[in-house]
Amino acid sequence: MNARQHARGIKVAAKALSRTHIAVHRFTRGRLGQRWDGRYVAFITTTGRRTGRPHTTPLACIHHRDGVAVVASNGGSDQPPDWWLNLQHQPLAEIELAGSKRSVLARLADDNEQEPLANSFVRAYPRFDRYRQRSCRTIPVVVLARMPNTSPEMCCPPARFSHSTGVA
Repeated sequence: MNARQHARGIKVAAKALSRTHIAVHRFTRGRLGQRWDGRYVAFITTTGRRTGRPHTTPLACIHHRDGVAVVASNGGSDQPPDWWLNLQHQPLAEIELAGSKRSVLARLADDNEQEPLANSFVRAYPRFDRYRQRSCRTIPVVVLARMPNTSPEMCCPPARFSHSTGVA
């Protein structure tokens, strides 16, 4: 199997897994699917850059200041995930985390944040380090900051995130 076939296989498998995760989460009204590897999952809804339609994707996340951080790893693929391409086109999105929905503004983590956040992801999700090693691209860390008119309590579930480690 060549690299292109491998990347295509990853994309197909990831989409199927994401769709199943979302379906279970919606069907159970959030009772199942809120967590992965014992940590919260953020369901991000972006606007399609070509279609203008909403697209929801479950993502592993960690707490960061007034929001959460996610990684555009795409399972270690050399191609960025569609949700990240959508956010680059339209950075306003919605996340659902621990049963609460809120609007967020997405941005690439700045140079001072990128490495510490990436290291926090490795501690929280050890497989992320394998993704970084597998990919030919630098995997970006994306900050999903709470919109100013949303209360801080709505952005991250209290007492479920460790502020010292940034890990859920």
